[in-house]
Amino acid sequence: MPLPYDAYDAKGKLLLRAGETLTSAAQVERLIRTAYFDDHGYSDGNHDQPSDPASANRPLALIVAARRRLQSLLDDAKGVDFVQETKRIGQMLHRACHANADLSLASIVLQRDGPYAIRHMVNTAIACELTGAVLGLSTAERASIMAAALTMNIGMLDLQQQLLSVKGPLNDEQNIAVQSHCQRGVALLQDRSVGDTVWLQAVQDHHERPDGSGYPAGKRGEEIGLPAHLLALADVYCARVAGRHYRPPLQPNLALRWLFLNDGAKVDAKIATLFIKTLSIYPPGTGVRLRNGSIGVVTHRGKNSLAPQVSSITTHDGLRVATPIRRRIDTDAHAISEVVDLEELDLAVSMEALWGKDAVI
Repeated sequence: MPLPYDAYDAKGKLLLRAGETLTSAAQVERLIRTAYFDDHGYSDGNHDQPSDPASANRPLALIVAARRRLQSLLDDAKGVDFVQETKRIGQMLHRACHANADLSLASIVLQRDGPYAIRHMVNTAIACELTGAVLGLSTAERASIMAAALTMNIGMLDLQQQLLSVKGPLNDEQNIAVQSHCQRGVALLQDRSVGDTVWLQAVQDHHERPDGSGYPAGKRGEEIGLPAHLLALADVYCARVAGRHYRPPLQPNLALRWLFLNDGAKVDAKIATLFIKTLSIYPPGTGVRLRNGSIGVVTHRGKNSLAPQVSSITTHDGLRVATPIRRRIDTDAHAISEVVDLEELDLAVSMEALWGKDAVI
C-alpha cells in the first residue's frame, strides 16, 4: 500500500516519501520500529497545507507546526485519536531537537508568538527531550515524557490563560483550581484513552517536590519518579524565561541559576545539574554584551559552557548590523561581559539570520 506520510529516521533523514509503495512485510516492520512520521502536509482536512513543503520539515517550522497542532488538538479532539496525535506532535519535536538542538532551545526564548499555555507546554517538551537524551532515557521513555509535557496543564488551560494577568496572590477558588489541576488532567487524559503509566504519572506528579512541599499529595524524594522530576524542572525553567504580565521574564542564565540555588530542596539536585549542563550556562537565544561593546545572541552552546558561539547583531558602538557577525570565541574582545535583555534594548532578533535555513518557517 502507499505510505500516507513522509517517514524519517531519528536524525531527521528522509527514509521514504509519502505516496511511495511499501512492498514487503519486512519494510513495514522496519518503518514501525525505526521511523518517525510527518503528516503535516497530509491533506485530511484538519491541518493547513504548508506554503513551502521544503520548509515544513525544518526545525523551527516543525516547532511552530507542533504548537499549531497542539492548539487544534486541545481546542477540539472530536474525531481525532488523541493519543496518536499527541505522540505525532512529540515526534515532530523529537525531529526538530535532533536536527538542531541549539535552535530548538533558542525557540524557547525567542519564539514568543501564540497563546502562552500552548507554547509553554511545547517549550517544556523540548527541554525534556534534550535533557532526557543526556540522561540516557530510551526513545520510548522520552516520547512518554514529551506527551506528558504537551498535556501537563490540560486540567487548567482556561484558568492558566486567566492567571497570566492576575496581580498579587490568588484567591481561594483559584488556589483550589490550581492545586487540583494535576488530578483533573489525569482524569481528562484517561477519558481520552491515555493508558501510558509514565505519561499519566508524570502529569500527576509534576508539581510534587522532593522536600514534600509540592502538590497534590505532598510526595517526597524517591516517591517521585524521574519523569516527573524532569518535567518539573523543565516546567519551572520555561515558565521563568517566559515571564508573566506581572513578572518580567528572567534571562535564561538567571533562570537556571535561580532553579539550582533558590529552589534548593525543591528540585532533584542531580537532575538539575544535568539539566543545566544540557542547556549550558548561556542557553542559545540568550542576549549578551561582549567585551568589545557589541550586543550579540548565543547561537550554539559550544564545548566550553563559559565560551558559547555568539553572533553580534550590533557594532561595538551600538549600531545595528544588517547581517549578524559570527565572533571567534577564542578572542578576548569577543568574550561575554554580561547578559542583556534584548527586548529592553528594543533589538528584534531574526532567527533565520542567526540560524539560516533551519529557522525558515
